Amino acid sequence: MNFSELTQAALLGTGRQAIAIAAGESELGRLLAQLDWNRREEALLAAAALSGLHEATGQLPARDTAPAPEPCAGEELPRLSERAGSLLLRLLGGDFPELLPECLRRCARAGQLPFPEALPALLTTGLARAELRADILPVLGRRGRWLAAQNPDWAWAIGATADDETIWHVGGGGARLLFLQRLRRTNPARARELLTSTWKDETPEDRAGFISILETGLTLEDEPFLEAALEDKRKEVRRNAAALLAQTPGSALNQRMTDRVAPLLKFVPGESGKLKKSKPGSVEITLPGECDKAMQRDGVEPRPLTGFGEKIWWLIQMLEMTPLDFWTTKWNAAPAEIVAASLPGEWEKEMFEAWTRAAVRQKNAAWAGSLFSIAVRTKQVTRLAGLVGAMSAPQRELLFTPLIDADDGQAGEIQGALVHCCQHEWSPEFSRTVLKWLRKITARQSSDWQLRGQFKGFAAHLAVSTLNEASGGWPTDATSWEFWSKGVDEFLALAQFRSDLHAAFPSSNPSTHHLI
Repeated sequence: MNFSELTQAALLGTGRQAIAIAAGESELGRLLAQLDWNRREEALLAAAALSGLHEATGQLPARDTAPAPEPCAGEELPRLSERAGSLLLRLLGGDFPELLPECLRRCARAGQLPFPEALPALLTTGLARAELRADILPVLGRRGRWLAAQNPDWAWAIGATADDETIWHVGGGGARLLFLQRLRRTNPARARELLTSTWKDETPEDRAGFISILETGLTLEDEPFLEAALEDKRKEVRRNAAALLAQTPGSALNQRMTDRVAPLLKFVPGESGKLKKSKPGSVEITLPGECDKAMQRDGVEPRPLTGFGEKIWWLIQMLEMTPLDFWTTKWNAAPAEIVAASLPGEWEKEMFEAWTRAAVRQKNAAWAGSLFSIAVRTKQVTRLAGLVGAMSAPQRELLFTPLIDADDGQAGEIQGALVHCCQHEWSPEFSRTVLKWLRKITARQSSDWQLRGQFKGFAAHLAVSTLNEASGGWPTDATSWEFWSKGVDEFLALAQFRSDLHAAFPSSNPSTHHLI
């Protein structure tokens, strides 16, 4: 009687059946033969214990009969130095995670590979954080790609490096996504052909993700596919297709939106003269009468967001998807002039929302710059990040520097938000402006916990040449220092790590190594 049979006997009860124990010449058989079966319950429990232990200890381990994979070929690139490699391991272990992309890019520029023991963590990180995959892939090397092929969870890395189109038909979702991204960069038409060939068989979730990849290399050749996707059953697919068509110059959707919205806005230029008072320009607005099926197909949502009326919400969405250059050409006016004319009046909030959405979606730096001054003046902090993202780095710094240098209370309320929006690597001049501002505000009493918590992130954007300037000049004797010191300590710790990181690569300037 084996362990499962003993279990069945226990469930049925020892009084309902005879217990047959097959004693034998084995050690287990001899032990079972010694039990007193006149005392059935005790004997059954003892037999179960002996049989269970025998089965657990006597079972041979499972054998993998699959052939071993081919050994990995040797690496072509050198490994990181001991110093750089240990810093990367610290980042992968959770120290200063905001610096991991910068470290990976330094590895790629130096043409050096991480320690082998870092590869599993890199592949797992890429699985969890898709935004880091582009930085991880160049440093995996042959061994990293070999490892990825052994674990289905890491197959995303195979898709990003494979040249064989077979992976599109047999690979997992992550691998296929990266394969399509890579192919889209090198052969946009072929990527679209592959996507078209399997489109009807894709899951709704995959269709929503795959269609966004067409933003890379987007041209009018993609228009027929995207127009068809406007009929998709999944809302995210329709929305993504409309967004791509809206940013494709010359698309039919662009023209349809322009035709709908052009009659609804009339620009009245301002008047200026020596004999009478100047009159500012204005924009006269007519609201759309309905949101028909054709508008909804092109991405206009009929139900408004909270805080907006129904008809003005339709107009906002149409303006968002109408090329901004259409208005500057039609009205022969600069973005700043149009913005100034649009905002006064009944629909000030709504027109600011519409132009802002359009500038952010279309990444129009000129319009973003004009709208930025309005957002600052009206303290619309939530709109700053999007507008800043549409600007070039020099444009941001040019606009921000006088605001961060200012001592007036109005600028002080948004200075932290402005610095937080600057996610590029700052120029040395702007870095010094921020350092000066940080020393100034930490000398003042405050309870701004949010700003203090952002200090560490600021250090991730300082110009490398200014890292050795970060440690001095802090108002440690000020009564406010007790509050600010924790944020400054975190700022300096991250700055020191960045300094060590750059010093660990041959091209780094040794003078920046010692910071604190």
